[in-house]
Formats: sequence, C-alpha cells, structure tokens
Amino acid sequence: MSLLKVEGLNKIFGGHYALSDVHMDIRPGEVHALVGENGAGKSTFIKIVTGVYSPDGGTLLWKGKAVTINDPGDAREIGINVVHQDRHLIPSFTGYENLFLGLKYPSSGVGVKWKAMQNRAKSLMEEYGVKLDMNKTAERMSPPERTMLEILRAMMLECNLLILDEPTASLTDQESEQLFSLIGKLIERGTSILYVSHRMDEIFRLSHRITVFRNGQHVATVNRAETDRDGLISLMNNKEYKKAIRIEREGAAGKPVLEVRNVTTVDGKVKGVSLDVREKEIVGLFGLAGAGRTELLETIYGLRRKSSGDVVIRGELKSGLSPRASLDEGVVLIPEERKRDALVMGMTIRENITLPVLKKFSSGWKLRGGEERKEAEGWMEDLKVKASGTEQEVGQLSGGNQQKVVFAKALMSSPFLYLCDEPTQAVDIMTREQIHRLLREQADAGGAVLFVSSDLQEVLDIADRLYVLHEGRVVADLPNRDVTPENVLAYCFGQGKDRDQS
Repeated sequence: MSLLKVEGLNKIFGGHYALSDVHMDIRPGEVHALVGENGAGKSTFIKIVTGVYSPDGGTLLWKGKAVTINDPGDAREIGINVVHQDRHLIPSFTGYENLFLGLKYPSSGVGVKWKAMQNRAKSLMEEYGVKLDMNKTAERMSPPERTMLEILRAMMLECNLLILDEPTASLTDQESEQLFSLIGKLIERGTSILYVSHRMDEIFRLSHRITVFRNGQHVATVNRAETDRDGLISLMNNKEYKKAIRIEREGAAGKPVLEVRNVTTVDGKVKGVSLDVREKEIVGLFGLAGAGRTELLETIYGLRRKSSGDVVIRGELKSGLSPRASLDEGVVLIPEERKRDALVMGMTIRENITLPVLKKFSSGWKLRGGEERKEAEGWMEDLKVKASGTEQEVGQLSGGNQQKVVFAKALMSSPFLYLCDEPTQAVDIMTREQIHRLLREQADAGGAVLFVSSDLQEVLDIADRLYVLHEGRVVADLPNRDVTPENVLAYCFGQGKDRDQS
C-alpha cells in the first residue's frame, strides 16, 4: 500500500493550471525524489500536500484512505512534515524554543518546565545522532545547524513523511554529508522522504524512485537505476540535453576592474584579504561555511564596514563605499538571499526590474509607464521569465524565475562588475546554465565577475581563476587548469601549500 497517493490533482491560479491531472504515489520507507524545471509545479504540489493550498480537483489518499488537509496543522497531525527551502525559524529564539514552535511548552501551571524541554531535545538528538548547541539562537547557527534543527522539529511528533525542499541549497558538500547521514537514520526508522532538489548528484545518490514534473503535469516516475542524469534532464525539458563545456581561454583577461588590498572588516569576518578581478574574467571564490565569502562581497559593495585596507575600482581608490555609490559606479551585487535582499515580493515584476533606475523613466513627478513596461517586457523576453506578464507579483513566481528577475534588475543599470553570491542557488539545471551563459557573455563583452558558490564543481565549471578562503583569509590563488576538487578542499582545511599557486 502507498503511504501517500495523489490522483487527478489540479490547482488553478488566475485561469492557469499550476497543476493539471497529477498522479503520484510515495511508498513507506523510500526516498522519493521530485524534480522539474522552475515553475514545473513542485512547490505548489508541496503546499497542497501540507495544507497551505486547497486543491481545485483530485484526491489525496493517506494510507489508503481519502483525506482532506485543510491547513499545516492537519498535515502534521496525520504525520506529514516539511522543511522548506526558506527556513521557518525565529532568529532570536534559541534551539529549544524553535524546537517547540507550534507545540505546547511543558509547564507546571506557573511557568515553563525548561528542564523537560532540554531532556526532550537531548533524547531526540541522541536518537538521530545530531549534535547541536540548543542554547544558541537560530540567527547564530550555521546553515547546516538550522537545517538539522528544522528536521528535529519535524520529528517532534510522529512523522511518516518528511518533505525536504532544496535542503542543501545553502550548504557546502561537507555540510551536506551531515544531512545525508541524518536522512539515512530516518529511513532506517521507516520514515519516507520526499526529496526536492535541482542537484542531480544528490538525486541519484539518495533516491529510490524519481518523479518528473513538467509544466504542472506528471511526466514520468522511474526507478533510479532506469535512467541517468541526461535522460532525467531531457524528461524535464522535453528536449535532448547536452551539457555546456567550459572552454579555457588563454590571455583573455584585460585591465584590473577590481583590486582588493589587505581588507579587514570591523567584525573580523574578513582578515587582510587581497585579490583582483580583471576585464573579461570570471573569478571564483570558494570556501567552507564561515570562510568569509559573503562578508567579502558585502564589504566590496559597501554593505559591510571595513576597518583597514583599500578597494580600488578601475584604478580609482574608493574611500566612501556604499550600495548607492557602487550601483552608480557600475557595480552590482546579486545577493544570496534573493527574497530578503534582492526583491520586494509584494511588488510586480516590472516594479522590481526598474526599481534601481526609476529616474530613467521619470519626467519630473510623472512616470513614463509605457516606456517602463516595454523595457521590463524586453528583459523578461531576453531572460525567458515564465510569468503571466509584467504586472504579476514577484512573490508568485518560482525560485528560478525570481532569480531571472534579479538579473534583469541588475542588468538595467548596465554594470561592468558583477558580485555574485550563490547566483544559481535552488534553480533548475537549465536556468543554472542560462545564468552561466549570461555571465560569460558579460565577461566576453569586457565585464568582470566575482562568483561565489557552495557548489565546488560549479565554481570549477565556470571560473577562469579561483581564490580559496579559509577563516577569513585568502589561502590560494589558482588558475583553473587541471584543478581538482581535492586540491581546493585541501586549502579549505588549511592543508594547502603556498598562497600563490599561479
């Protein structure tokens, strides 16, 4: 018998089918992967199964019986829990407080029984082999710690089906191993996993069966052994897939666009970093969590204060760094947290794209709306943004299409230096390669890119050179010729040789 079986599921938004006649089943004790391009309907499916959305047709069968899931509380009550791509923790709450979110705190009538909470947490961590400092607040936890905490929270009640939505999106390979170990323990205890990810290596490593969605429809469910990476991608986009090959370019780099000279930040996250990025060059920046990658990009852009050192843009020393000044100079930041830092989710696609350059469309107090709309439509067409039109709210788009809007917004200011922090996080493989092509085109046209990713193979696929950070310092400067992941990881763990390997 299936644990969860879905028959003829439909969901309609604004006259368009987000899901159409979807059939799917998940068996007890299996890891069932769900894949598809951004906008294929994966998130909608998850929200229906967990009671966030109501279906417009179809049936949900749970352990063979038809069920109606009206809200997330109903889902948790029958044994369905989800760990979302966007972590649902309260930053200022401790691990203990977040663990009991939505549940009744143990109490004696006059106060909370903290000892009972601590004992419950300790028992749960021992059961699943997890080690966390539960006295830390969520905002002080690392990405893998927050992920583990969310999973423990899901296991506070009986959990038969755990849905993991892009669980490794912000994790390095080493941090992901901690998660995979925990998934193994959950499966041993009989929990089923619905695993949603764009990372093909994870899909083929973890899953027993794989379901493919395309344009809101179920395309296929296959056993892992019956397909391969290229076959799966072809099912996702209905075309034969051919991976883009990185072409090594000799002597293509031009003059320095960015020079960072011995920069240290006030908070000590960046310690005496020096690097440079030249015209026509994509430079990778890699390091484990806490290495200072994001902090360095934010410092260059003017979001984070430096205590010493210099930032030089096109040969000119910049003393008063700020986001507005950087944007005016032709420097853009593609931030890691697009929903928090790059987009206004309640505004339309048009409003988001043109927000940094509204002056371009204004005449005094009047906005030239037609011209603004036409410009936004052009960028949507160029970047293949899937949406009903420029007036659709960004919050209604899939993650990949939101990221395309982020790039359209960046391109509006005609930048020459791109500071990219996890620019392909949680986007499908076709969108990832589209972003890679876009960045390569910008570099080929004379621009420069400083590229951060937690996916080491992605850095090696796209970068001409790469810097390795370890505990806030640059420990290696490597030309991307015959570099292996093992070479890079040795530096990440402080086992490399000299800093300058070029």
